Formats: sequence, C-alpha cells, structure tokens
Amino acid sequence: MNETTGIILAGGQSSRMGRDKALLPLPGEQRLTFVSHLATLLSSTCQDVLLVARDQDQANLYLPYLPSSVHLITDATPHIGPLMGLYSGLRAMTTAYAVVTAVDMPFVQPALLELLVAQARADTIIMPMVGGVPQVLLALYPRSVLPLIEQRLQEGRRDPRSLLQLAQVLPLEEAQLRTVDPQLRSFVNVNTPEELSFYT
Repeated sequence: MNETTGIILAGGQSSRMGRDKALLPLPGEQRLTFVSHLATLLSSTCQDVLLVARDQDQANLYLPYLPSSVHLITDATPHIGPLMGLYSGLRAMTTAYAVVTAVDMPFVQPALLELLVAQARADTIIMPMVGGVPQVLLALYPRSVLPLIEQRLQEGRRDPRSLLQLAQVLPLEEAQLRTVDPQLRSFVNVNTPEELSFYT
C-alpha cells in the first residue's frame, strides 16, 4: 500500500442533474452509488480515503453509503467551488500525495489510478491531458501545493485549473493514458439525466 490519500470531491450542487450525483446508481451495478463505488475503488489503491462534502448536512447524506474506513470532511468555507474542496482535502490528509477525483466520474479505472500514483514526485502535480485539456478533477496532487492554493483562493479564484499557472506540473499525454485506459473512460463526467441514461 502506497503512502497516498484518495480524495473524492463531492461538494457540488448537482444543478444540471437535478439530484445529488454522489447518490446516483452506478451504471451496470444499480445497487451501488457513485460515491460508494469510488470510495471502495480508491480504498484499494490508497492508504486513506477522504470524501469532501460541501457542509455537514451533505456529509450526513453520504455517511450511510461509505465504508467505515472513509473519512468525511467538509469544505473549510462552503460554496466556494472545487478549488476549496481540493484545499480542504489536501489540508486534512496526512500523506504527501493525493489522487483526487470528482464524484461524478464513475468509470475511473484502477490501472489509471495506479499510473498516477506511480508518477508521484516531489512538489509536482501529475496532470492527465485529454484533447489537450488538463483533467484537474482526476489528477495527483502533492500536499506541498497548499500555499499556492491558498494564494489562489485569496485572489478570489475558484477553479483548480488556475493552480496550474503557479505549480510545477508533469503532464501525462493521451498516448500514455491509453496504455492503461484505452477508451479514456476514466475521464467521463456524468452531469445530466441524459448522460446518465446514455451510460445506463
């Protein structure tokens, strides 16, 4: 077991879906929810797993769906966005690195997680690139970037992508990603009822 924490960002409003995406049934395995599936998946790769909820009410909703080993935390300041979720998760963990995923990415492949963990290096974000776009919500972050996140939050930024302008980044290009996830299913977001129906 490596010294990496798994962080699930689940603090969004799910406005386009119309219901909480964390509690959606997993396509092909209806008895599981997105959040329970991802928690179990990360537990098999990471030393610890943290789930970052928006506030305590949201955290209480998720509790029955999580393995007892998963730690539930809430955003340091609610309603700021995913950069705050990333900050809250990195601040709460005790390892040097975190594999971070959004809760609406139900098709993350174990081999992709292992690839991210294997690339870990000091003070460097390991950033998958798909179609030339950094996949900031499925990447490996060192805890050492916390001061840079604090700087961005103080500047009023809410988007994790803004962090890439300050941090040291190692991009993982599509060709390398496809060696472990040929169809890049790991990077599929399910944001709307139509997308959920398509994959179900």
